[in-house]
Amino acid sequence: MNETVLQWITGLALIVIELTITTIVGLIIKSKWDKRQKEKEELERLREEQRTRVDNSRCELVKTTIHEEMEDLAEDFKKELAPISQDMDLMKRTMQKDVRRSLRQDGKMYCDRGYASQQEKTEFDELYWAYHNLGRNGVVDSLHDRVMQLPDEPERRDN
Repeated sequence: MNETVLQWITGLALIVIELTITTIVGLIIKSKWDKRQKEKEELERLREEQRTRVDNSRCELVKTTIHEEMEDLAEDFKKELAPISQDMDLMKRTMQKDVRRSLRQDGKMYCDRGYASQQEKTEFDELYWAYHNLGRNGVVDSLHDRVMQLPDEPERRDN
């Protein structure tokens, strides 16, 4: 199996891992959100009862409590998501390095050779845009342009 295919498979595996982590994070957030919504509904019901029984100063105390709970919940989210975010960032940076290395190797090979088949250009272009969409660009832009302008087959020399 050539190195480009292996790098593609590695990249795809990292994308699947990133999507899985993102899904898990989403489920954690949804679970916390649903729990918070139930708590909020319960607090709202209690607040309504208190409004009918207690003066404005009591209501102000409940508002302050809810605000503090929301701040605590936001802080809890940050703490729970921090390690996942760090892992995703590490995977993304690793993937970027692998893709950039592959682009440079393939691009140099095509430029040294003087041509790139249409299929090679298509694969190179797809890999370039995957790299570009990971948030890094500018590093291989000129190489991408050179590869895309190469002829599709070697020049024929007539003797």
